Amino acid sequence: MTPVIAFDLKRITAEVAARHGMLLRPDDPAMLLVTMNEVVLEQVIEGIEARAEEMVAGIETAFRSAQRESLGSVEREARKAGIAVREEIQKDIDAGRLHARELIVELNRACTRVAVRRWVSMGVVVASGFLVLGVALGVLLARVLK
Repeated sequence: MTPVIAFDLKRITAEVAARHGMLLRPDDPAMLLVTMNEVVLEQVIEGIEARAEEMVAGIETAFRSAQRESLGSVEREARKAGIAVREEIQKDIDAGRLHARELIVELNRACTRVAVRRWVSMGVVVASGFLVLGVALGVLLARVLK
């Protein structure tokens, strides 16, 4: 990377002249210190930039990892919730089947009782009819044979 800091030597010499009353020329040994400071600052800034880039990359990696973990957790919890809902629905279906089966058995018993009563009533009526018919035939035969 190119350094962000660029020293304006004219401005530096003007500032030194204004503050300290000394005139610096471009070939002055003090300018050597300015150049050395510039090189050192460039190296420090490059190191800071490199470290900042490493930190940003680390943060991005950690963020992606945390995001994957969060998505995995959400997915697992959603699956658990889906399974729980499915189990509850299955319980409700099973309870509904049991209740329906009980109603069918109860209805079947009620229908069977009605059918049995109907057949018993019919049998009694038919038997009574045969009895009356037998008595009538007996009386009729007794009169005819006499």
